[in-house]
Amino acid sequence: MRNNTRIIYDKLSRGEFLSVDSADASVRHLYEDVEENLEDYTEYFKEIGLQLESGNGYFYFSRIGEAKQSIEQKLDSFSKWIDYLDFLKCYNQSFAAGYQFRKSHLIEQISLDIELKEKAHHLFKKYGVGSNSEIINKLLQEMQNMGFAECISELEETLSFPDFGCP
Repeated sequence: MRNNTRIIYDKLSRGEFLSVDSADASVRHLYEDVEENLEDYTEYFKEIGLQLESGNGYFYFSRIGEAKQSIEQKLDSFSKWIDYLDFLKCYNQSFAAGYQFRKSHLIEQISLDIELKEKAHHLFKKYGVGSNSEIINKLLQEMQNMGFAECISELEETLSFPDFGCP
């Protein structure tokens, strides 16, 4: 099998994406490897019960024959991401794929904008997360875990949102 199979499996099995325009060169390399050897990877992962799916500029896993989530679970998950995007659009109207920002600036904006503060506290109130910093840490952690945000500078705490081929 291909040299990157284990690394690709490790990333995608955690629910992450391989994006063509990732800020991380190693992720872009993995994307290119999958794209060049799509048939090999598809067949290999199919043998272990995983479907290699592709979108416009990204790859991810789905399970073959897995029971579908209930409608309520899907709607809950979908509404959570809508709330996150609503919050980020409230933070900055120009927020879109490829947008970069500093965590410290987002925290500062929450303290200055009442609507943003209310939206932020609404996002994680059920988890008992209280301070602006805790809220932003939780939001960014979830988005990074899902592969929707990438840290491009740990020192400056700067993040980016990859373009998954969206217009």
